[in-house]
Amino acid sequence: MNDIKVFTSFTTSNCYVVTPDNSGVCYLIDLPPDLDETLNYIRNKNLSIGGAFVTHGHYDHSLGMKEIKSNIFMNLDDEFLARNPQDQIGKILNGLFLEQYEGEILDIHSHQFDFLKVYSNPGHTVGSVSFEFPNLGAIFTGDFVFKESIGRTDLYSGDIKSMKDSINKVFVNFDKSFDIFPGHGEYDSVENILINNIVLKELLDD
Repeated sequence: MNDIKVFTSFTTSNCYVVTPDNSGVCYLIDLPPDLDETLNYIRNKNLSIGGAFVTHGHYDHSLGMKEIKSNIFMNLDDEFLARNPQDQIGKILNGLFLEQYEGEILDIHSHQFDFLKVYSNPGHTVGSVSFEFPNLGAIFTGDFVFKESIGRTDLYSGDIKSMKDSINKVFVNFDKSFDIFPGHGEYDSVENILINNIVLKELLDD
């Protein structure tokens, strides 16, 4: 059965298990550090993992890569971030060292899936992307756009001008009836976000 299941990490980031058809194959959207509950759910449902799609390279969305044996896809513009979590959070770990990720990361733009559309939306990071499952009416935006806000642009490779461009060239063209499943917080429709998200509205072109 087509399904979207969300698991929220202690980092507040969401990991989604998406089953786009009746084949028994699921796909993960984002890989936060604590995936035990997510993987137990997959095993209990007798699902196989077809791959993992990572919206951007920040540690709270990619640190779980080492727990996944299937293919991992992302925009390789964010590969450095995903491979080097220590550079992002070393100062807050009181000396705890996080190893560099050495596994394979595949370029999402070099692969096609008949159930998936990929949108580049730089701003939060240079390599941020959104994943749309048209048959589910669902778009997974990572830290691009949230229900009531947008992603920060003051972190490494973030840029407010790029964020503004992405909102006006990508987000406003999403199907208004589709639901946005963000990297943090609750989901809502594209239409409702365009109406109610005050932060996003401030960046819309006149």
